[in-house]
Amino acid sequence: MGTVGAVNTRSALRWMVVAVIVAGVVLAERPVAAEWFADLYAGLSVTQSSDLKLNDHGVGPGTFEDVEFDRSLAWGGRAGRFFDSVPFLGLGLDFFRFYPYLGPQSVQLRGCFYPGGCGSGRGGTGSFDVETTAVSVDLMLRLPLGKTVDAPQGRVQPYVAAGPPVFMTTITPRHTRSFRNHDSDTDFSVGYKLAGGVAVQVFKNLVLFGEYRFTHVSPEVQLRDASNRKTTLRVDLDTHSALLGVSARW
Repeated sequence: MGTVGAVNTRSALRWMVVAVIVAGVVLAERPVAAEWFADLYAGLSVTQSSDLKLNDHGVGPGTFEDVEFDRSLAWGGRAGRFFDSVPFLGLGLDFFRFYPYLGPQSVQLRGCFYPGGCGSGRGGTGSFDVETTAVSVDLMLRLPLGKTVDAPQGRVQPYVAAGPPVFMTTITPRHTRSFRNHDSDTDFSVGYKLAGGVAVQVFKNLVLFGEYRFTHVSPEVQLRDASNRKTTLRVDLDTHSALLGVSARW
């Protein structure tokens, strides 16, 4: 992960600790009903290799094939409610962030990368900081298992969730020959998310859960090349995330 990613990691962890403390203070004064929920989670994201597609307005299209992304911290929060009339069905507002850093690597090049220079061969990508934030309203389905008086919605709850997130993705060249370094652009795109997990009630107000989620988005940004011309950069971010979290229920 790049320098910006490391700073974001420390900031994220600090905010999560503060949020857990605030949630604990608030929930201590509320009755237990296990219908509303507030989640905090963190884990690891792995983004699949993908082609990095460029279209320099003065040179032409080119592709860095099968570029690889570093594993990254993933974190976020979710709040929502399961419905009284259909307690297995709920809606949640989810905030999710991860940092698929693209480090220096040698890859196959195809296309045009400088005036009069089109063809194929191997070359370096340089490095890019990538920061992705997703916000979505998710439909959630859960299966209540092991119902008791203290756990009327089930002590163990397998669940699935899906939603169409709005992704905000910022891409910043850091050490490249093709682009002006530290000159970033931000893309807003709609993608999709599928998730599944298991929640286990450990106290009346407290649930622990593990979750897998898959997200897809194809950001497209406008960067400036070394000659100050605009270049379109597009990449698919297909990301697998393994998350652990804590959930307050009331």
